[in-house]
Amino acid sequence: MFQITRCVLDESGQVVARRPSQPLFELWEDAMAMAEFDSSRLWGDYGFDEERGCWWATDSRGAMYRFVVEAVGSADIAA
Repeated sequence: MFQITRCVLDESGQVVARRPSQPLFELWEDAMAMAEFDSSRLWGDYGFDEERGCWWATDSRGAMYRFVVEAVGSADIAA
């Protein structure tokens, strides 16, 4: 299972907050497609970060985000 985690970045690109989202996805490809869609909805620039393997975006106020697809195990789901 895979989930999308929305990371809020500070001015230097460091993660200052992480928010896992629902639903969980059975396929990595489905989660990546939804991460791309989520990044495109912020009304700013967005793209794919080849180095980190995730989508990034800025919103209309200039805030920066990453949309990271992470594998979750069955123990994580039950928690």
